[in-house]
Amino acid sequence: IRRTSPGGSTSLHNAIYIALKELKKVQARSSEDIRRQAIVVLSDGEDTSSLVSFDEVLELAKRSETAIYSIGLRSRGPERARGSFNESDFVLRQLAQETGGKAYFARAASELSGIYEQISDELSSQYMVGYSSKNPKRDGAWRRIVVRIAGASATARTKQGYYGPIS
Repeated sequence: IRRTSPGGSTSLHNAIYIALKELKKVQARSSEDIRRQAIVVLSDGEDTSSLVSFDEVLELAKRSETAIYSIGLRSRGPERARGSFNESDFVLRQLAQETGGKAYFARAASELSGIYEQISDELSSQYMVGYSSKNPKRDGAWRRIVVRIAGASATARTKQGYYGPIS
């Protein structure tokens, strides 16, 4: 990791897709075994060789119960124009935002230990809140949710919604 720099061929979408599918297979044997699942992705965000599209990965991620924490490695090359669109940053941010995770961006490998520590701290100090929807429709439609917390000492990091049940 210390000698890692962005570049080369990457199948980012394939890797995340496979990880999500494998985590879906994990079943808790008892209520004490129930754990929140998370994936930490270290990448430059570029995908050059996946067979799975970003839309397919994002759809699977939204349907999963797995938070994605993305760490984008930034190249040391010339700075991007301020305010310009960067697709690789968008991919990493979108995956994190849609799953209740968080996106980080590092310019040097020396920043990684601090980022990993932040992710570890967050994962070890989370609470899960659930609710039962009163929406009787069984149409499988996307349902947006908003979670607000009273008080400034906590932060709500949540998925942006869920898919309703199907008949």
